[in-house]
Amino acid sequence: MERLVQNLKVWWRAERLLKKNEINLMSQKIQCNAMAGFVAIFGLVMLTLAVFFALVPYLGQALAALSVAGIDLGLAGVLVIYGRSLKPAPEVEMVIEMRDMALTNIGDEVARMEAEVVSLKKDVHKLIRNPVDVLLPHAVIPLISAFNRGKNTESKK
Repeated sequence: MERLVQNLKVWWRAERLLKKNEINLMSQKIQCNAMAGFVAIFGLVMLTLAVFFALVPYLGQALAALSVAGIDLGLAGVLVIYGRSLKPAPEVEMVIEMRDMALTNIGDEVARMEAEVVSLKKDVHKLIRNPVDVLLPHAVIPLISAFNRGKNTESKK
């Protein structure tokens, strides 16, 4: 039972670490995507301004706004790609192995306990059905040895 409790603790800690790491990773991805979204919105605004300025004076301020919009959109793309490329930390693989070992050990412990319960159940059924057959083999040897001791003490007298 102690091993079962220990394996349950290991499994719980491993699951907690995995979920914590997963939450941190998702948080970073969301932050990168949110920043990319803001940059993209700004780039879209600048692109709109660039088109506007491009149509009004036929170049000049428009090229500057267009280049800024292009840079903003490029930066947004880089942030999205970086956010999608984030991978779990290397220690996550070790934690997964520990969790899987703990689950395997828990399964083994439960199977062992189940086998013990089935064996106990069979023994109890035997005892209830034929108590003499179950108890007699355990009582015969002490009875015979007591009889022999008693016989030996009588013969010595």
